[in-house]
Amino acid sequence: GTQIGDLTIESIDRVGIWVRRHKVQIGVIAVPAVAAQQVADTLIEAGVKSILCYAPITLNVPKHIRVEYIDPVVHFQHMTFYLEKGCIDSP
Repeated sequence: GTQIGDLTIESIDRVGIWVRRHKVQIGVIAVPAVAAQQVADTLIEAGVKSILCYAPITLNVPKHIRVEYIDPVVHFQHMTFYLEKGCIDSP
């Protein structure tokens, strides 16, 4: 219920309602690893078909669910490397 600008922060308990109401197909998981599987299960139960996961965990999902994993540490390392080289353009 907290407002940040035009956005309202919703409880995970309401995610299923929100996902169904807005016909969300892609979910993003950016929580600690211990919570990621539960969040994934909630999203899948609500109807999400694809998940982008930032958590350092391999999710257990049905075969019809597409999951992409992003390791933010690797991306921070890349950014730091290019900053140290004085490069501001992407490689």
